[in-house]
This record gives sequence, structure tokens and C-alpha cells, in this order.
Amino acid sequence: MKLNENFLIHNSDNGEILIPVGDETKRFHGVVKLNATGSEIVHLIENNDMSLDDILNHFYNECPNDDKDEIKEGVSAFINKLREIHAIID
Repeated sequence: MKLNENFLIHNSDNGEILIPVGDETKRFHGVVKLNATGSEIVHLIENNDMSLDDILNHFYNECPNDDKDEIKEGVSAFINKLREIHAIID
């Protein structure tokens, strides 16, 4: 999966947000406020074609003391939200 080129990451005073541009503005009306984990996921897939397993392994390595089931649940939920708004290209 890769970030849809019609979504841009924007740095604001309150952190990063994901905004639609071009034709995506007809489909998705809003922005996605990114927390630290969401921001990291978006940056991982911004220029890389990564699978869910690739992203999970990244976080498992970054957070070896955290519960893997919780990581998987949180990352999967966020990825699914990105899919729903077409911010991810599979």
C-alpha cells in the first residue's frame, strides 16, 4: 500500500494533518488530524510500497515492550480508516 498522491501531509501549529487535494476533495470533505503513530504510518507509506505486515514489523521493532496485539489492533484500525477515505492505494 502507498499513500494516494491526492492526499498531502501538512504541518500545522497543532501537528500534522492529512488533507485531500484535486479530485479527492469531491469524495472526502475534511482533514485527518494525525497523532504521532498516525503520522509515522503516513510517512512510512508516503514514498514506499509497504504491506500491513511491513508496517506492523516496523512498530514491533520500534516498540518491543508494547503488546503486539494492541499494536496490531491500533495500526489496522488506522489503516482501515485511511482505506475508507481512499487515502491509501493498495
